[in-house]
Amino acid sequence: MPVFAASISRLVDNLRLLEQMLKEKYIPTPIIEKKQRKKVKIVEKLNTRRFSLIYVIWRFIIYFLGILFARLVKKQDIQKTANELRAIFEELGGLWVKTGQLLALRTDIFPQEICDELTRLQYGALGFPIELVRSTIESELGAPIDEIFADFDREPLAAASIAQIHTAVLSKNKTPVVVKVQRPGLEESFKRDLDIIKLLINLLKTLNIGNYLRLDEAVVSLEKIFTEELDYRYEASNMRRMKKTLRNHGVYSPSVYKKYSKRRVLVMEYIPGVLMADYINTLNNDPERARKWDEENNFNREKLGKKLVLSLFRQIFEDNLYHADLHPGNIFLVRNSKFVMIDFGSIGSLDKDLRTNYSNYTNAIGKEDYVKAADYFIRFAIDVPRVDIPRLRAEMARGIETWADKSRLDGLSYKEKSLDGVTSEIAKVASKYNLPSNWGFLKLSRSLLTLDGSLQYLTPDFNYLKTIRTYNKQAERRAFIQRIRIESIVASMRDFFETVDEYNTLILPKLRERTLPFEGKNNKFGLALAFGLRMFSFATLVCGVVLGYSFLFQHHFESIKLIHNRLFDEVARQLPSIPYLEWILIFIAMILFLRTLSVCSVILEQKEYEGKSIL
Repeated sequence: MPVFAASISRLVDNLRLLEQMLKEKYIPTPIIEKKQRKKVKIVEKLNTRRFSLIYVIWRFIIYFLGILFARLVKKQDIQKTANELRAIFEELGGLWVKTGQLLALRTDIFPQEICDELTRLQYGALGFPIELVRSTIESELGAPIDEIFADFDREPLAAASIAQIHTAVLSKNKTPVVVKVQRPGLEESFKRDLDIIKLLINLLKTLNIGNYLRLDEAVVSLEKIFTEELDYRYEASNMRRMKKTLRNHGVYSPSVYKKYSKRRVLVMEYIPGVLMADYINTLNNDPERARKWDEENNFNREKLGKKLVLSLFRQIFEDNLYHADLHPGNIFLVRNSKFVMIDFGSIGSLDKDLRTNYSNYTNAIGKEDYVKAADYFIRFAIDVPRVDIPRLRAEMARGIETWADKSRLDGLSYKEKSLDGVTSEIAKVASKYNLPSNWGFLKLSRSLLTLDGSLQYLTPDFNYLKTIRTYNKQAERRAFIQRIRIESIVASMRDFFETVDEYNTLILPKLRERTLPFEGKNNKFGLALAFGLRMFSFATLVCGVVLGYSFLFQHHFESIKLIHNRLFDEVARQLPSIPYLEWILIFIAMILFLRTLSVCSVILEQKEYEGKSIL
């Protein structure tokens, strides 16, 4: 029996796993053969250089002196300057790469060329030996690698700043997986870099340099990166949460194998798709091959581009859980214009105010109300400097309008018409008036702009204004469907009565204390108002009877044959035909309204409030 039970348990686990895996009908044909892929270069000894604070300061001083000299001789090349800055961050490596990527958010301060280069930062994608991979896996999982995996590819599939990726097959159920292994010594390296960055920022604060950058907030972001990206249990949790929300979008994401995922090792489902970066590379170098692949896999680039944006909007505004790094290396393409999101090491969510303001900001742009959009953008600022606000908002509105006009034109580059374009227009005005943005907004904006790395190839004529309007319509429809569900109605009613109870318990006694001295004066007025509310309740009740008759007239005519009333029949005929479910909502709203009027009249008629309940 125990053996039989164990077999049943394994069968159930395997069936559940099959349900979670990508369906075979979506698996595309390859676009690049394995032998065509560039192999990851392996170094036997990892670079563990440690740069001192003095060296870091000296390196940046030399860089800025070079900029000053170029200005003096009037031979400044902004692209060359951007390339040199990116080279410095890549040389320093480690957490400095993440620091450079954070500074890339500051489009309100740095030229666009510098921000673009810092966005492309990569940290020496050199692989490390299989012996280090083996020792990391075995120390984390507590078992020999040959027992865990039936097959393990010694050659890495990819190498990045934090991890090395291998393909493998689990011994337990012969399932192909991807194994993400953290670089050895990374935690110590990041900690050293973070200490130096903190010292450097404290030095800048002491010298009163760069206060406008709000570098303290950047340090908080770096500390979050240090905590979360060096512990893959955070990413495993992110993957499970995102998989649940993305399922509602019709978007797939890989499953994570919790049993094999620890602090420095992450094991996830293998996705047999085509990496967006490979597709874009083929599209640029061999357009005919890309066209054939599109035909073979029923793939429409414009359709996919629109799906990507609509999904990201939905993640931001409805789920409040969004993929914060959707570059072409984190998107897999599958059949029928579908896609898979991977790498959830960086996800984002917004506090309520920022989320509401950003939603209102994009809605205003979609409705072409550019002044209102400018108002909401100003609200993103941590604090607003003492400037001419009417002039600031007018210039900002003109900048947004300029971008909107460009977005409708044919023949312009994708960059000029993308969200990056409107961000650049607004950033110019914000910089002119020293209007500081918060890092939460900048991170959100960069998430949308990172997607441009794919959209500019998929759909060069992409129209953001039209897509924003499309999203708004879809979101309103989903919100309406959600509101009319029974559980939502019950929850709303519960929240209403809880609010009334909270008012009665917490606020009413305080109001009583404040109004007690005026009770004698206001008693007659209160009684008169209570009487008025009672009469209004009676009138509402009569309207409810008429509406109830109209409901029966429209949907259950047979039931009122014996009680026909000519006046009521005439009223019922004047009303438009209302769906059954909407009648239910009307009656619920009327009951709540009558209940509210009753509660208010009771409050006004009571002579003693203290310690009494109104419900």
